[in-house]
Amino acid sequence: MHEIKITVQAPEIAGALSSLAMAVRGSQAAANLTGAAEMPPAANPALPGTGPMAPAGQTGAQCAPAVPQAAPPPAVPTAPPPGFTREQIMAAGAALIDAGKINELLALLNSFGVQAVTQLDQEHLGAFATELRKLGAQI
Repeated sequence: MHEIKITVQAPEIAGALSSLAMAVRGSQAAANLTGAAEMPPAANPALPGTGPMAPAGQTGAQCAPAVPQAAPPPAVPTAPPPGFTREQIMAAGAALIDAGKINELLALLNSFGVQAVTQLDQEHLGAFATELRKLGAQI
């Protein structure tokens, strides 16, 4: 929980803040707010930079204001990645073989721990297709 303390030197604003505090949190919060509002800045030890050790000319009003935490933005739905069939991947692999890149294709299969496209798990087909594109395949 965050606590915000405000020092106000205008009685009409202090009264309005007190009424607001009573409406929001009840009379206890209003009593705390009213007490802080009536205390002059130089005598309010609860505010940084306002006590007897404060530099000359510095008051609590010069402290950085508290910024409420914003709620994270709602998740944006995304489309699932495009799926690839084994047939598409095999056709792309065949084109690489025709282009003389059989060694690169075999090394790629080996990096996925398989000896043939038919041994690839369905969940790895997208990643394999991405690697085929890096080798120059049109898929």
